[in-house]
Amino acid sequence: MDNDLQLARAVSEAALTTEGVYSLGTGRYAEAATYGPGEKVIGVVVGPDEVRVHIVVRYPLSESIPALAERVRERAALSAGGRATMVVVEDLEVVRDENL
Repeated sequence: MDNDLQLARAVSEAALTTEGVYSLGTGRYAEAATYGPGEKVIGVVVGPDEVRVHIVVRYPLSESIPALAERVRERAALSAGGRATMVVVEDLEVVRDENL
């Protein structure tokens, strides 16, 4: 269980540091999180064979959503301990351009 939390933290960091990701998602019908004693990592679900990372994409886009999701998947997979890695794009967040 503790290893799952470490893995979830690493995947979370990988996703959040990917350009174009606004934040991690919380899930639609059930909370997307990995749980441990006194802690949970929101936006990453670690299963025995798979890791899912839920993201909110920054808009305007610098690339297509599928291309961004693939970059996040590749980065997250490096921390996923060999588990299949899936990216769920939950939403877009419109970010005001400070130069306008």
